[in-house]
Amino acid sequence: MEPIHSIVLPTRPQPDTLVAIFLLRTLGNEKFPGVESASIKIDATPQNESFEVALKKGILLLDVGGGPLDHHGSDTCASELVAKALGVEKDPSLKKLLSYAKRDDAEGKGTLSTDPLDRAFGLSGLVSSLNKQHSKNPQRIVDIVMPLLEAHYVAAREHHVELPQEVAEKKTKGQYSEETLRQGKKKLKVVFVVSEKPSMPTYLRSWNGARADVVVQKSEDSSRTCVITKQDTEVDLSSLAALVRMREAELRGIALETSEKELFSTGRIDMLPNWYLDPATNSLLNVGEEKDNTRIEWDEFKQIVRKGLELQFA
Repeated sequence: MEPIHSIVLPTRPQPDTLVAIFLLRTLGNEKFPGVESASIKIDATPQNESFEVALKKGILLLDVGGGPLDHHGSDTCASELVAKALGVEKDPSLKKLLSYAKRDDAEGKGTLSTDPLDRAFGLSGLVSSLNKQHSKNPQRIVDIVMPLLEAHYVAAREHHVELPQEVAEKKTKGQYSEETLRQGKKKLKVVFVVSEKPSMPTYLRSWNGARADVVVQKSEDSSRTCVITKQDTEVDLSSLAALVRMREAELRGIALETSEKELFSTGRIDMLPNWYLDPATNSLLNVGEEKDNTRIEWDEFKQIVRKGLELQFA
């Protein structure tokens, strides 16, 4: 069998066939050698050749020709057939991608919103616009859309596979812990973690993660530390910000010439700009250059977090 050099579609690329092509390119090279770099062609009636005969010539018939990857006449879609052929249909990293392709293909509802901006700039709307602009160049459409699908897949794989594995490793190394703290009548689940992953707080606050209300994350290579909250919990970080600012100033030998009220305020304070209380995300962020990394030791910082979240005196 020749290496796959062409993928043949029956018509211009649609979300379902684009997802199918992404799966083939990303996960299908072992089963279909060469498919990762195969060119895209359109042929609604491919020479009356069977799927197997075309495959021997290096041609992969996708959603056309009545072969195993042609969904016409069934209640499946092309991306589902490809996922099953590759044995990845149960991969949690692909769940949303496959669900999107199925809904767009079966119901024409790639974007559910009726808002005209959402529909225009949702992926289905953009694919439609690309097909109008590049009606005779399906390869161009595929080349534009593949990086978008890859970005989603990488993020989904990180969320469902890599981050859970990292959390398990951090627990064995003593770099991950969970606590329950009280802030007024609220019971807060707080996670302390040492990690370089920017997506770690998102995962830990999610349903698949620890479902944390507060994530306190320190860099592995430096003292850079941030406190990220679940916004709908409406955690009050003002007292924590004040305690952190006072201790940071003490360690840096800075005599804070500021009002007590300003210590609790959002944003930055002039004399200590490396701590930013962000009202948009309800986070306390250690910002600036390397020299601005906090001088508060990790164990002490955790103690300050405990006190700052529970002792509300702003």
